[in-house]
Amino acid sequence: MPTRYIKIDSLARELCPLVFRLYYVVRRETPQHQLTLTQASVLATLAAGGAARMSVLAEREGVRMPSMTDVIARLERLGLASRLPDPADRRAVLAEATEDGTRLIAELVRAREEFLGRRLAGLAAADQAAIAAALPALRRLLAVS
Repeated sequence: MPTRYIKIDSLARELCPLVFRLYYVVRRETPQHQLTLTQASVLATLAAGGAARMSVLAEREGVRMPSMTDVIARLERLGLASRLPDPADRRAVLAEATEDGTRLIAELVRAREEFLGRRLAGLAAADQAAIAAALPALRRLLAVS
C-alpha cells in the first residue's frame, strides 16, 4: 500500500479551530470557576500529583517564578492550595492542593467528562472509534517536551 502524504499546513489549519471550538463548547456547557487557565492547570497538577516545588510548577507552566508565586498566592487566598517547606531543601517551597482544591478539580473534571460522554454517545460508532483511534496521536502531539 502506498504511503499517503498529509499536507501538514492543511491539517494544522483544520485542527486549530477545532481545538478552540472544543475548548469553548466545554467551557460554555460545564460549570465554571473563578480561576485563570494557569491557576486551574496548576491546581489540577497539584491535585493529581501531590505537592510540588514552585520552581517545577513554574517550569511546567512556562512562567517565571514571580508569576507562579502570584498563582499560588491566589489559590491560597481561595483556600484551594497551601505552601509548605520542602523537607529535602529548606530554601525551597512546595505547594499542595487543599481538600477544597482537590474537590473542585474533581467536580470540574467529572462535569466535563459527563458532558463529553453525552456528546460522544450521540455520535455514530464509527465516529467514536475514529476519535478513540486518534487519542494516542493527540497525546503525543500535546506531550510536554
